Amino acid sequence: MEQKKIEQKALRIGIIINILMGLTGLIVYRITMLEALFIDSYYTIIALLSGLLAIFISKNSSKKNSRFPNGFFILEPVYALAKSVLSLVLLISSTAAVSIRAYYYFTKGKGEILNVAPIIPYALIMICLCLGLSYYYRKQNRKIGGASTMLLSESKNAFVDGMISAGVGAAAFFVLLIDVESPLGFLKYTGDFFITVTLVLFVIKEPLSIIRGSSFEIAGGTVKGSEAARQIESCIQSHFKTAGLIQNCHIYKVGMSFQVYLRLGREAGILNMEELSAKKEMVLNDLKQSYEYISLDYIC
Repeated sequence: MEQKKIEQKALRIGIIINILMGLTGLIVYRITMLEALFIDSYYTIIALLSGLLAIFISKNSSKKNSRFPNGFFILEPVYALAKSVLSLVLLISSTAAVSIRAYYYFTKGKGEILNVAPIIPYALIMICLCLGLSYYYRKQNRKIGGASTMLLSESKNAFVDGMISAGVGAAAFFVLLIDVESPLGFLKYTGDFFITVTLVLFVIKEPLSIIRGSSFEIAGGTVKGSEAARQIESCIQSHFKTAGLIQNCHIYKVGMSFQVYLRLGREAGILNMEELSAKKEMVLNDLKQSYEYISLDYIC
């Protein structure tokens, strides 16, 4: 259970940091009413609430019963998928809100000057916390061979949150320097629109990539090109050095659970069942040092 302990500890630390960031973000949003800051603060709130759910899933996904003999690992990619879809909805709805306000200003000349001064110190703090948390999640996930779908999701979401804070802070500083009577004076009223749209275009690829990866896991797609796949394939090759023993290798991942299927080649006929079983045991012993929940089967 060492992998699960590392995952759960990282998620708990993330919850504590997200509580601090979420409360701070909501306070500053209420002061400024800046839509880009709404994205930032509620992105953090989503991370906080989903973090609590992630700990529950992490504690229970490996449990097995008669109806679910392989455990509840499917909950892990489902969690990552649902969180990313929610983040995507938030980004789209915020873009729609600022677009409506910008439309009213450009067509009817109605709008209010943005209050951006409180944002700059807030953004600096958030950048440090978010990027630090993203790095921490990635580091802990590397300790377990990149096996955690949830830590991968949390890491990318923390990075997105940090980039949102950086963008909001930089834009707020720029808007603060603009003279309302200058040719760029319209940004005093519509800067929120340009900040939000730019941020959405920059960060939207992160939830989309999580949605893609989680969907592959849920649908039963094979793992290709990842750190885990390379490590598993390298281990198998080290134990099956004779050419032609293995025709191909299929690796399936659902959450932290891995299922490896080896299709035997023609040369495998030189090995009896005892030798194949011994090789399987050696491969699993090596792999379980990095991946606690992994199984291996032969396909003839």
